[in-house]
Amino acid sequence: MYAILFFLTILALYALTYFFVPFEHLLVMLFAVAGSIYLWVFINNAWQGTKRNRIKMSAVGSSFYIFLTVMFMYWYINLKPSYPGEDTFMSAIGLFFAIIVTTVASITCFAVTGFSKIKTSSI
Repeated sequence: MYAILFFLTILALYALTYFFVPFEHLLVMLFAVAGSIYLWVFINNAWQGTKRNRIKMSAVGSSFYIFLTVMFMYWYINLKPSYPGEDTFMSAIGLFFAIIVTTVASITCFAVTGFSKIKTSSI
């Protein structure tokens, strides 16, 4: 499910490369984050099971983002210029921010889906 959201966001960003308005990419990413958090809250509220299985489900969901973080770290560590004299600074900055974003997504996914909802009693 997380992979589908991720690839739909990537597909939308790829489609936006054909347009010249500079801020639409930021809007797509904002909607992707809001949609992901909404989906995580929905999963949290719909969950019916033990606390142990909730933590397992949350760990499996967060593992997708952990995998992406490790992949970006690998690319960051092995970043080499394609040709002599190529400046890899912008690539390094992009990968650094990708590492930050996927780490925060992993933590947020685990926190939102892993901890049970607070039950309020009606008076």
